[in-house]
Order: sequence, then structure tokens, then C-alpha cells
Amino acid sequence: MKKIRALLLDLDGVVYLGPKLIPGVKRSLLALANRGVKLLYATNNSTLTRSGFAKKLRALGLPCPDPAVMNAAFAASSVLRARHGRGARIIVVGEHGLPAELRKAGLAPLETRTRAEWGDWRKGARHIKAVVVSFDRTLTYWKLCAALDALNAGAELVATNMDPTWPSELGVMPGTGSLVSLLSFASGKKAFLIGKPDPLMFRMLLREHGVSPREALAIGDRLDVDVEAGRRAGARTAVVLTGLTSRSDLNRSRIRPDFILRRLDDLLKPGFSGLFRP
Repeated sequence: MKKIRALLLDLDGVVYLGPKLIPGVKRSLLALANRGVKLLYATNNSTLTRSGFAKKLRALGLPCPDPAVMNAAFAASSVLRARHGRGARIIVVGEHGLPAELRKAGLAPLETRTRAEWGDWRKGARHIKAVVVSFDRTLTYWKLCAALDALNAGAELVATNMDPTWPSELGVMPGTGSLVSLLSFASGKKAFLIGKPDPLMFRMLLREHGVSPREALAIGDRLDVDVEAGRRAGARTAVVLTGLTSRSDLNRSRIRPDFILRRLDDLLKPGFSGLFRP
């Protein structure tokens, strides 16, 4: 079996919760980086841009060049540009990172927050190519109304992920999947999924860094999202119990990771020494 050359790390619930690193993360990741293991990050979170997440990780003391991060906003922008072409108008349900990545890809993101803004653009709803949904703490009813208008006029529904919840320092919060489900139910349309458990982000990241899936270990806090994405990508997988998955969840799930970590620094224990290149 090939040695592990790269970690594919989720962020929320694995590396940090809110503004703080989870205990044991910095020590373990710096030690593995010093052994030559590539630290790559793949997150369904679209609140920041790809470079914004890299900047956050560097501020927390972790080595992270911008290309070491892949997020659903960047992946969605790449897919939507390929599907609809430059200049396509896209309704955004999401925070800063999503429209910023769409603009970088040459697309035209549109946002409505108030009833007045919704009324101003309604006549152009038929020219919207897609409604893309991500985690959104700035959500308003009128933003949902604009999205539904566009969907009813023929736009496709795109989900950056279907995570029902999101782990934070404040506790468990409603996730992107809850918003996608609302719009899917209202419009009768099924969402096209970009983020994990689809393996697209893992494949993009591994390709960029010249790593074979067999040389990667995907680590996340959700069995049905992170571990499943790693399995589909052909990587080995580990679940870490610092986020949303508990021991009882492991017992109930049909998804079986290759490794179970109490926290990330379990990787430094002697039982894992043969997994990585010396």
C-alpha cells in the first residue's frame, strides 16, 4: 500500500471551530508538514474566497499557500463558467466568498436583500442562468423570493453543498442543505450538487498538486460528506470526532472510514507512524 503524501483536510470541525484552532491541530499538522506531507484543505464553506481561507489558516499559524485550499465557491465558479459561459447572470444565496469567486471566473453574480431590490430586478428574472446556494448568515426573505423567481423562470438550482447543519463555536447551526431544500421544495427543482460528498473538489485539488488519490488521506468530521467524498475520490479516509460525528453516529452509519481519530493529533501516535513517508 502506498504511503500517504497528502492530507485532504476539511476545515470546520476538523481544523478549527470559528476563530480558534481545535486542540492538537497545530502540533500535528506542523509535525506532518516537517515530514514532507502536503497539507491540502477542501471545504464546502463558501463564506470566504479560496485565498481568504488560506489567509485565515496562515493567521492561525498553519503553512498554507493559496493553492493549498479548495472550496465550494471556487469549484462552483469553475463549473458554472463551463456550463453557461462568460458573463452569465447568476443569482447568489450566500456570503462574500461566493460572489467574489463568481466574478473572478467572469460571471455576473446578482444579490437582492430588500423588497425594493427584489422589485427592481424582477423583470430580468428570465435572463438568469442559475441560482447558486451556499451558507448564508445574511439571508433575507427577499433574497429567497428573488431566487424562486429565477428558478420559476427557468434557472437551474445549484448547491455548493447539502450539509443540513454547520458546526460553529456557538453550537450547531442550520447549514446550506436546509436552504437548498427550501428552494427545491418551493420550485419543484432538484439541485445540482457541487461540493462534498461529490468528489469534484478532491479531484481538482489532487490534480493541481500532482498527488494520486491512493497517496491521499481525506479527513473530515462528517461520514456522509467528507468520508464519502474521499471514498468516491479513491483516497483513504478518516473521521475525526471533534466536529459533528459522535461514537453513536459511527455505530449507526453504513459508511466505514479507514481510521477513526479522537482528534487530529492521533496521527502522531506510534500506530500511524508507518502510514506516512519517513
